[in-house]
Amino acid sequence: MLQPTSQPRVTRQISQRAVFEGLLHKGPISRAELSKATGLSKQTISEVVDEFERRGWARPIGRTSGNIGRTAVLYELCTDGGYVVGVDVGGTKVTAAIADMSCATLLEATEPTDPSGGGAILDQIARLVARLAREVNAHPTRVLCAAVGAPGVVNKRTGFIELAPNVPGLDEIEVGKILKDKLGGHVLVENDVNLALLGEIWQGCAREAAHVAFLAFGTGVGLGLAANGRLIRGENGAAGEIGYLPVGGDAFAPETPSQGALEYEIGAGGILRRYRAAGGASVGNVREIFDQLAHGDPLAERIIDDTARVAALAASSVAAMFDPQLIVVGGAIGGRSEFLDRLQIHLSRCARRPPEMRSSALQNRAGVVGALAVALNWLHEDMFGLPDLPGELPLPYPKASGPKASSPKISSPSPKTSSPKTSSPKTLGEKTAR
Repeated sequence: MLQPTSQPRVTRQISQRAVFEGLLHKGPISRAELSKATGLSKQTISEVVDEFERRGWARPIGRTSGNIGRTAVLYELCTDGGYVVGVDVGGTKVTAAIADMSCATLLEATEPTDPSGGGAILDQIARLVARLAREVNAHPTRVLCAAVGAPGVVNKRTGFIELAPNVPGLDEIEVGKILKDKLGGHVLVENDVNLALLGEIWQGCAREAAHVAFLAFGTGVGLGLAANGRLIRGENGAAGEIGYLPVGGDAFAPETPSQGALEYEIGAGGILRRYRAAGGASVGNVREIFDQLAHGDPLAERIIDDTARVAALAASSVAAMFDPQLIVVGGAIGGRSEFLDRLQIHLSRCARRPPEMRSSALQNRAGVVGALAVALNWLHEDMFGLPDLPGELPLPYPKASGPKASSPKISSPSPKTSSPKTSSPKTLGEKTAR
């Protein structure tokens, strides 16, 4: 039971949280509308709003119009009250995006991953964060949290990334600690497929799914699992390391332990190896095999179909063990319709009750969107969470950067990707330990 002396503090926290949620989800909004939406008295609303104004968290932006009677002052969150950055680190590129505390994504940038790996990639991330902050006129100290997604298992006890063969050197350094020293704010490190899954739950194709899996097929093979919006990580953070499933290849072969039998067989390297071994045309990457498929190459057809067949065995295993409502399929290979169509056909043949499958709506942006979601969730909980009481602050669908904008400004050699339609708020991830 709470001690009597703590009650005023908790009551004040509850009031502040309620007002923040009202501003976050319903702003611009008047004090009277906040009182009606939260159930708090007008006096309490006035006290909290006045405090928010003093702290630079909220500001008046105008008055109501078109109504009979007196007009009222409208309030919204101050967009410069704090910023977060989401980063998605891959074997070939690093994508970062910056958002303000109201969930408006302001700017996004993509660069080729530094081939030196390890610490050089962390230096690259620090430069990207500084660049994004500078370009949105935010002082670097106002970037309060950065969430970074990387392939591999994030060991929450040691802070190290394990089982990350596709990005050399990351498993040799304490990524979170080093980045915190470089950036100054709070740093969260998470598996990239987990973040892609959270991105789809927040503003992608999995917004209404209670139990959802994300299968990623690309350079590697990955799996993210979430139940009621919460990630399933397992005891050591290795839940979803489906590349080690003993399917498709020989799990006992000496060449498979570092990647896993499944990834060795149907990751990008495995597809290339099998195509070349079968006497295929000279190709430099899997994209060119898909090009051969489009031109009617029967060998490319067989290799891609065999790959989808093995992938269906993996998806069937996920369906049997997790019973998801939905499986989202993404990645450079998984996101291709030629692959997904074959995967669905094979899954219908080997699974007793195949779940619905959808292509990732966010495509190559899923990871960075999920990283922003995690960082925003931490920021909101840190500022307005209730350590004495359960419950999380739900994230709204992010606002566009500007009155008529539909997607963040992108500074990247890659083409822009349009945003999906607006969704209802949804709580993401796991509550951060405080």
